[in-house]
Amino acid sequence: MQLLDQIIINRNENNTTQIQLLQGDLSAIPKEHAADILILSAYPGSYVPVPRTLIAALYNKGIDVAEMAKDKAIDLRDQLGCWLSQPLSGQQQEQFNFKRILCFEPSMQTNDQAAVVGNIFRCINTFAFNENNNVIAMPVLASGKQRVPFEKMLPALLDASIFWMESGLPITCIKLVLFSEEQAAVALPVFIRARQQNELKQSMRNGNITGMDALKMLEIKKQERLPGEESMQILTSEIKQMAEKEKRENPLPPPFSPVPAPAQGAGNKKANRPLPSAPPAAAGPVDIPGAPMPAPLRGKDSSTEINKAAAKPVTPGVIPDEYDYFVSYAHKHTEEVEAFVKTMEARNKNICVFYDKSSIPAGGLWIKQISDAIQKSKKVLIFLSPDYSASMVCWDEFQCAKLIEYNSKKQIIQTIYLYNDAAMPPIMGIYSWADCREGDKEKLEKIAASLVS
Repeated sequence: MQLLDQIIINRNENNTTQIQLLQGDLSAIPKEHAADILILSAYPGSYVPVPRTLIAALYNKGIDVAEMAKDKAIDLRDQLGCWLSQPLSGQQQEQFNFKRILCFEPSMQTNDQAAVVGNIFRCINTFAFNENNNVIAMPVLASGKQRVPFEKMLPALLDASIFWMESGLPITCIKLVLFSEEQAAVALPVFIRARQQNELKQSMRNGNITGMDALKMLEIKKQERLPGEESMQILTSEIKQMAEKEKRENPLPPPFSPVPAPAQGAGNKKANRPLPSAPPAAAGPVDIPGAPMPAPLRGKDSSTEINKAAAKPVTPGVIPDEYDYFVSYAHKHTEEVEAFVKTMEARNKNICVFYDKSSIPAGGLWIKQISDAIQKSKKVLIFLSPDYSASMVCWDEFQCAKLIEYNSKKQIIQTIYLYNDAAMPPIMGIYSWADCREGDKEKLEKIAASLVS
C-alpha cells in the first residue's frame, strides 16, 4: 500500500491528526497502515460478493460480511443506515490488520455528495468516542457503484474530515484508499489542492499571511480546479470569515493625500491649501460567510431540506455572544417545544434560547453553523423521541454537542425524554435527566420553570 499524500491537522501544539491518501488493496492492509475500523458500503441487506467489490475481495480471503451481519455489535440501520460488526478474531486481526467492520448501507441511495458525506460522518462519529476506534480506513465511498465523481466526492469528504478532526473528534488518522492507478491519477490533484488550502488556513491562523493575501491565493487555487470539481465549503468559509474579522479589527487608514506644492511663482508666500476633508464614515456591519445566523433557527428533519417556519424575531444584525440554551428537537414536536420555550421566557425575560433554525441553509455549511451556535451555548436541551433519533438534522446537533462535552469534560447535554423510544440508540440512551413521556404537558411546564428559576 503506497502513501500518496497526507494532510496534517493541528488541534493544538501537542495534538495533531492526519488524513492520508493511499493506493492499494483494503483487503490486504499492511501492518504499518493497520486500522481499528474498516468502512465498506453495501446495498441494504445485500452482502453478495459481487466481483470487483471490497466485499468480494474480503470474501475471497476468508471474511464473510454476510455472516458478520447476522451477529451485529450495534445496529443503527433504521436511524443512520449503518451497523458495526463484532471484533474479528485475534488471528484475523493479525492477518488483515483491522479490528471491526463498519458497514454503510443507507436505505435512501443518492449521488448528492453533501448528503452522502453527512451520512458517513454520522456513522463514524457515533463510534469514534470509543478510544479503541482511533484509526479509520475506507475507500472513497460513493465513487464506485454510486458513481459520484472523485472531483465532487473527495472535496466534500476532506472538508468534513478536516472540520470534525479540528473540532476534536477523537480520531488520530483517516486513511482514504484508492484501488487503481487510474483512480489515483484523478484523485491526487484534488487531494493536493485540499492540503494546500488547509495549509493556507493554518498560515492565516499563525499570522504568517494576511487575510487579503489568503483570499488572493484561494482564488488562484480556484482557477486550478478540474472541470466540475467542487470547492471545500467549510474550509473556504473559514478563510473568508477570518479575512473579514482581520479587516474589521485592522481597518486600513484613510488614503494619504500629499500636501500640494506651492504654486509656481509664489515665492515665500504661503500657498492656499484646502482644508483636510472629513474622515470617511464608519463602515456598517460586515456579513461573515459561514457565521451563525442571528435569529434563533431550526432545521427540518432532513439533511437536504430546511423548514421555512417563521423564526423568532430578534434585533436585526445582532448576533448574541452566547446562548443560555440550545434546544434540539424533531420538527414533529414543534408545538410542545415552542410551549416549553415560551414558559422559560415568561419566567425569565433575559434568557437567550437558540431553538428555531429555519434560516440556516442546507448543504455543507449546515454543520459548521450549528456547531458554532452550540459552542456559544451554556447548555444543550435535547428532546428525545423516535422522531428525534430518526432525524439526520437532530443527529448532527446531538453529535456536535457530544463532541464539545467530550473535549471540555463538562456536562452540557440535558435530555428531556419526550416520547418513548424502544430502539433508542445507545449513545443517546446513556443520558437521563427528565422524563416527560408521553408529551406530559404538566411535567414539561414544571421542567421549563425549574430551568430558569
